[in-house]
Amino acid sequence: MFKERARTLRGSHTLLDLLCAGTAFGLAFVLRRAHDALPLLSDIPATPWRWRDVYGTDYALLLGVSAAAWTWGLRNARGYLVPHRGTLLRLLLLHVRGLAWAVLATSAAVFTVKLATVSRLFFGYYFVVGALLLLAKDLFMRGFVRRLSASSQFRRHALLVAAGQPASWFGQALHDAADAGYEAVGVVWSGDGDRPDRVGSLPVLGDLAALDEVLIAHPVDEVFVVGGAHELATLAPVVQTLTERGRVVSMVSTLEGGPHGVRGRVTEFEGIPMLSWGPMPKDEVGATAKRIADVAIATGALLVFAPVMAVVAALLKVVDPGPVLFAQQRLGVGGETFRLFKFRSMRVDAEEALRRDPALYKRYVDNDFKLPEDEDPRISPLGRFLRKSSLDELPQLVNVLRGEMSMVGPRPIVPAEIEHYRPYTALFLSVRPGITGLWQVSGRSDVRYPERAFMDLDYIGNNSVLTDMSILVRTVPAVLARKGAH
Repeated sequence: MFKERARTLRGSHTLLDLLCAGTAFGLAFVLRRAHDALPLLSDIPATPWRWRDVYGTDYALLLGVSAAAWTWGLRNARGYLVPHRGTLLRLLLLHVRGLAWAVLATSAAVFTVKLATVSRLFFGYYFVVGALLLLAKDLFMRGFVRRLSASSQFRRHALLVAAGQPASWFGQALHDAADAGYEAVGVVWSGDGDRPDRVGSLPVLGDLAALDEVLIAHPVDEVFVVGGAHELATLAPVVQTLTERGRVVSMVSTLEGGPHGVRGRVTEFEGIPMLSWGPMPKDEVGATAKRIADVAIATGALLVFAPVMAVVAALLKVVDPGPVLFAQQRLGVGGETFRLFKFRSMRVDAEEALRRDPALYKRYVDNDFKLPEDEDPRISPLGRFLRKSSLDELPQLVNVLRGEMSMVGPRPIVPAEIEHYRPYTALFLSVRPGITGLWQVSGRSDVRYPERAFMDLDYIGNNSVLTDMSILVRTVPAVLARKGAH
């Protein structure tokens, strides 16, 4: 029902956007007519303006083009994120983008058609008033929809039928969507073996045999059945039962119901909806565009950070003599290994020091080839700063230029870590690893396996240009926050 609610809200916003644009257009006429009497604004020089100019086709064309461009720009920028979700800053940026579309499209129309009678002052009044009205409307809708979603009358209670990591993953998705009017009541365990008491923050209310009792004991408006293709097929009778009980049922596909559950994606062929799994279909144009973007971004970043990299190299030579760069074998696309470059953050004898302490080395292996920052004797004081600030990763831009990595992708792993991705090693190795990715913007070292593998596989199965752009933007605050960076 998320899509249906989003569609209803987007439709409402579109109608209100058009109404605001029309209102702003009318107010701009009033302000332009009364310009000479307006305090402060009357000091702006203006040519004489006649009412009969209003009845020409120029202003009608101006209204049509601007309203269409403005509304389309705002709708396109919102996507599935209606204004009651997200931060106020994102809402403001959304409106800047919509205003830019309206001004550019209208300016192009004025220039192309040569709308000589359109007053430039009217032009300014219209877009200033329109921007203020639209922003005020979205702020009002933001509060209105949030209050509506929080009210018991409009809140929808959701039940999960799931097991394993997919249950935890979708339970978190429902929790994050609380301001969309959904409240998860719990989980009906669909897996074999021991049943846990909780999945994440949600209580496990029983197994499939107790489904009717759960529906009686708890308010349930919608049920989300989560699992892999095989599980969804075996749960078909459960879907039938729930439908007969008058519940809305949605099937959420994952690649497998085990620890690496990966979302399926909705695709279509000739208008026929389908569920697809695995890596995104090969797209030569998209792959070429991503490679061009990688080279452009990496080149620009190297030019910008060249002075910083030179200072870091000099400090390493002075403070901790030894090699400036550290190179380690990592797995790349197709399983081929490559040398990943970093600024050295450890002592020169780090590996020897680690292996000299068998207990420490065992803890290192058991902890996914990492040690807690306060227990790792290998890291130098300067290296600790480089890791916290992520400056140690700047040399990976060279790996991007060499075609071994991408700017965005799954985390580059050492060969021994591939065990965490079985049986989906071929899926994991189907794309280039990235300097940043879902793992890096979601807590980095604070995120452990199997969640880390789940994030990587989920990205591979659902990546897109917009996903990559979002991850790149989110990387900046993640680096500044230094969360999980060690």
